[in-house]
Amino acid sequence: MSNKAIPVIDLFAGPGGLAEGFSSVFKNAKRVFDIKLSIEKDENAHKTLELRSFYRQFSKANVPKEYYEVIKESKLASRTEKRNELFNKYPKEANNAKAEAWCCELGNENFPNEKIDKRIQLGLGNRKDWVLIGGPPCQAYSMAGRSRVGGIHNKDHRVFLYKEYLRIIAVHHPAVFVMENVKGLLSAKVNGEMMFDCILNDLQNPSSVFEKTKSPKYKVYSLATEPESKDKAGRPSYRENRDFLIKSEKFNIPQKRHRVILLGIREDIKEVPSILKEGLREIDLKSVIGDLPKLRSRLGRSIVSSKTINGKKKRVYKNEIDSDDNWGRKISEIKKEVHSWNGFVSNKPILNVEASPNGVGAEFVKCVTPVKSNPLREWYRDDYLKGVANHETRTHLLEDLKRYFFASTYAQLYKRFPRLRDYEKHSDQLMPDHESARSGKFADRFRVQMPNVAATTVTSHISKDGHYFIHYDPEQCRSLTVREAARVQTFPDNYLFCGPRTAQYHQVGNAVPPFLALQIGEVVNKLFKNENS
Repeated sequence: MSNKAIPVIDLFAGPGGLAEGFSSVFKNAKRVFDIKLSIEKDENAHKTLELRSFYRQFSKANVPKEYYEVIKESKLASRTEKRNELFNKYPKEANNAKAEAWCCELGNENFPNEKIDKRIQLGLGNRKDWVLIGGPPCQAYSMAGRSRVGGIHNKDHRVFLYKEYLRIIAVHHPAVFVMENVKGLLSAKVNGEMMFDCILNDLQNPSSVFEKTKSPKYKVYSLATEPESKDKAGRPSYRENRDFLIKSEKFNIPQKRHRVILLGIREDIKEVPSILKEGLREIDLKSVIGDLPKLRSRLGRSIVSSKTINGKKKRVYKNEIDSDDNWGRKISEIKKEVHSWNGFVSNKPILNVEASPNGVGAEFVKCVTPVKSNPLREWYRDDYLKGVANHETRTHLLEDLKRYFFASTYAQLYKRFPRLRDYEKHSDQLMPDHESARSGKFADRFRVQMPNVAATTVTSHISKDGHYFIHYDPEQCRSLTVREAARVQTFPDNYLFCGPRTAQYHQVGNAVPPFLALQIGEVVNKLFKNENS
């Protein structure tokens, strides 16, 4: 194997969480891995990838000040202009970034295999030993998705998108691959067959699916559990499929994100990977987002009336005035109302809630972060930044603000988040007016993220609403911002998410935590290093 930077191809890249982790492995101040191609179909995520690729064209000490000017711009239209100016000023680095980040949909007839293979070969050059990373779309396997559509259907094209990943392995023979997917993959069945077993068998022998490729075979390892034994072919054997499950909170990620991660090694490579080293303690949410600027919620509409007519909900809304003064008045009213509900009385004085001097935040908020007590400070920080991007609150319904204030205050008092039965117990006004509210299926529909433990899994659903991601601080009375969610996902503060806020949330929720990817990258680096010894 060569001693030069190890080429990496990233499929289904999202905003680039896996690539960010791998590209953050350094030796003698040089990157160990070189991201040659990142393929992603979403236009906003592609813009994020392209800008981050541009950043990686420079050493950390030589990132141009104009890059930070792009991040510091609070208006999206002006940010696009500054981004264009940045790329025009540094055309070589911009062209490299555009060559690396490709807006392409694998499995789409508009992007034939020949075109994809050509781009991969162009990125790899003559290198035979390289790394393939990526996470084929997982919505079809997710347990939440299955419950919504009544199971997994073999007509859902997403079920078999892993074969696009497999085809790249079969044709291009990476030395190592890393494949990520949701926990639900372990229990997913199609036509009575366990999908995990099918995928594992295919990954071990790609030519069984793509017969004309004459692909080498692969040994597939867990990064969390040592293999129990070896099978007759010398491949690692595990007691159960759950051995491939990575529980992120065990590896210094402030989030209880449980994902299946497979590490494949080409059969001619004799090295055996080490498993990830567990952290000494769980990193709690407050320690990683508590130093971010405090913000108030954004005030939206309120419900004037709500009726069900012919089975459909008909609501009449009133637009509220979103100002610091009006927000303060509304929260004061909510505060008094909440503390009078059915004996819900704190032993502490009622909170003196005031609008934050940072208001609702912005696409960039000036501040000094992260603080020294932040356990991931060195990972998040960039001394040239002088603030954080993507830190702006979303608009909330006035009735939801009541639930948020109740929930965060309740969690502060009882050291747990309230379930819907707790809302119903204290006031009927707290219950949502949709029919499923009392069904028991959505008991945690409004969930406070507890400050002293790792956060729950940040998913793409955060782009739809913030009900599962209520901030623990009653004085802020809101859901998490994109930057707070990005901190939970361990993206560095100088990582800018492009596009409108909904798209930013979606990107963050779909990503692999970069700090976890860094640890995986270090394991992979040892394989190459030992093979070279």
